[in-house]
Amino acid sequence: MRRILLAFLIGITSLAAGEDPFAPPPDLQVFARKHTLNQVSTPAKTAALLKAFFAPVEEGGLGMVYDDEYTRTVKEAWRDRKANCLSLTALYIAACKTINLEARFGESLRISRWRRVGSTIRYERHVVAVVPSGNIGQELIADFLPEMRRGSQMVAILDPKRVLALFHSNRAVELLEGLRPDEAMAEARLSIEVDPTSGVGWNILGVVQREQGLNQDAETSFRKALAVDPQDGSACGNMETLLRAEGRIEEAQAYRERGLEVRKHDPYFNAFLAEEALSNSDWGEASKRIKMAIRLLPQEPDFHLIQARIFLAEGKTKNAIKALENAKRWAGPEEQTRFDTKISLLKGKQD
Repeated sequence: MRRILLAFLIGITSLAAGEDPFAPPPDLQVFARKHTLNQVSTPAKTAALLKAFFAPVEEGGLGMVYDDEYTRTVKEAWRDRKANCLSLTALYIAACKTINLEARFGESLRISRWRRVGSTIRYERHVVAVVPSGNIGQELIADFLPEMRRGSQMVAILDPKRVLALFHSNRAVELLEGLRPDEAMAEARLSIEVDPTSGVGWNILGVVQREQGLNQDAETSFRKALAVDPQDGSACGNMETLLRAEGRIEEAQAYRERGLEVRKHDPYFNAFLAEEALSNSDWGEASKRIKMAIRLLPQEPDFHLIQARIFLAEGKTKNAIKALENAKRWAGPEEQTRFDTKISLLKGKQD
């Protein structure tokens, strides 16, 4: 849900007025029917469809690759055979609907990421597909790892307007980073038109306005973001940065404290602060923050990896090895080999 490669942003094309970015390509229904023809139950159909998304082209699949160059429309994802989580989810939901399976967008509440891009702070959510299994109270979640999991995530269903607004706000950020500010502004405003109650949309509009030097407009947008979503820590952080740059230190500090209070129980935000402290060689703050992140969510391998980096920076190799072993414990099978390599290298340095 991140990682923009600017060289590829020329691939973003403007949508025609009123064009639906989630409209399915003509061949999607044929593909979906082909791969679910022999399946009877909803779980079997959804699993077969998900498998077909990632199966190699030579085996009749789409050969989809997770890619975050930019947020593609459903038709672009189908054409390119690659997409980020929002575009992949939109393509998958469109495929489900072509074979009369109910499918909705959801937000995974336990998967997110904070990061700083220039002078702004971004909070990146993870979008998934939710399909009723056919059994009362049971739902299937496609989260594009890729795998189909049942009941293993906390998911909030998203209103279709909110998802469409997220699409446009994503594109606004990508276009801004691609040095296309006018197009970024148009996308940010479109996001607000689609869903005026989206704190994310107002926050991104503020980011675009600030990058264009429209500080007063940006402040208004950040305030609106916090009015519709008082728990929006990203808007708090951006407001703090804007006010601090204007020399309004006391006001900035108030937003900093508000933001920290809002986000103190967010493990990913604590991990974000740990990485920032690490980059500033503040080992004590980095250690404090990553310990909090791990306390809140011990099964996240990336947190243990950050802790290992902190220990290494402090010259504590033995502790770093232990942290990597903890990361390996919670990592998926495909990641465990990578951690084994890191552990072996550190143990070799001890000998």
